[in-house]
Amino acid sequence: MNFLSRNTARMAAVALAATLGACASNDDKEDTDPVELVDIEPSVELREVWSENIGDIDARLYAMLQPGIAAGRIVAANSEGDVVAFERSSGKRLWETELDVEISGGVGVGQGLAVVADYRGRVEALDLDTGEEVWSHQLSSEVVAAPAVGSGRVVVQTVDGKLIGLDASSGEERWSHSTTLPVLTLRGTAAPVMSAGVVYAGLDNGKMVALDATDGIPRWDQRVAVPQGSAELDRVVDIDGSPVVRGDLVFAASYQGRAVALSREDGRGLWARDASTHHSVAVGAGNVYLSDAGGSVYAYNVGNGQIVWNNDDLLRRQLSGPAYFGDVLVVGDLEGYLHVLDPASGKIVGREEIDSDPVRIPLLADGDLLFALSDDGELVALRLERG
Repeated sequence: MNFLSRNTARMAAVALAATLGACASNDDKEDTDPVELVDIEPSVELREVWSENIGDIDARLYAMLQPGIAAGRIVAANSEGDVVAFERSSGKRLWETELDVEISGGVGVGQGLAVVADYRGRVEALDLDTGEEVWSHQLSSEVVAAPAVGSGRVVVQTVDGKLIGLDASSGEERWSHSTTLPVLTLRGTAAPVMSAGVVYAGLDNGKMVALDATDGIPRWDQRVAVPQGSAELDRVVDIDGSPVVRGDLVFAASYQGRAVALSREDGRGLWARDASTHHSVAVGAGNVYLSDAGGSVYAYNVGNGQIVWNNDDLLRRQLSGPAYFGDVLVVGDLEGYLHVLDPASGKIVGREEIDSDPVRIPLLADGDLLFALSDDGELVALRLERG
């Protein structure tokens, strides 16, 4: 079944046009094909610990069904409505719940819940221990990003520009924050992030907001990207990657805009650099890392934003957002490869193929394990080993 609204179909078309624009400067075939991989001499290995197939992820509707991790388990969902919990370290299947929905946003975990949402805007909260339904709530519009769970709230971002705080116990709506959307946006929204009772969210108008998780009262809002150009397509500046909170700073990046470091307290900008990405950034080893819309990977100094290095070996390979894992950087690509980069130099020092389908859903680094989920639903846990 297809639940696309006219607005959703428009956003999907814009996403396709934007991606094509990012992948090529002209019509020559050599400029549109992904760069071929070259042999490397690996110094590290991503060794598979366990893997399970959870079912297909709907790439046609750009579902970014990132799993959630809490209480020693990882919870993942497919587009057909199946939610599955595994023991984090062994991959033992703990429970599986079949929902009669097409899941599009999930999985948020916390407060003893695993929360997902669908294209019709229905939010489903399951018991994290058993998978039994705790509550459900109908929103005004579809949800295509994972909810944030904490501080007694489930916070959901909808594609019509709203952030909504639901009571974690009952699902009742406690507050709502609305934003005026641009004429055109990319398909997708950033998943909100909750930290110390504050919700941080990137918006389709190129702004970031910080809201009190309990009552939704704004703490601050800050512009990350300024629309440029006369054509509406040129003025698309969505923030589709989740903010990253580290210490006193919040990091974010937009499409056709900038990467920024902002004060967690008041949103004041520490630095900003031109950038274009659909993904979240990663932070580690004194750098902020970004995979851009064309397939280049950048490292910026965390203190001043100066470029430390950039790697163009993976151009047009439709990279996932980067994950800082252990002491390396990892990105996925359209052919199911995970590429391991040295954070100090940007050199590719390892590679692992986990599937033949794309790995575009955000990677999850959790302690000694890295979790990757491909479009055909292959969920893989990996451990870093040095040669």
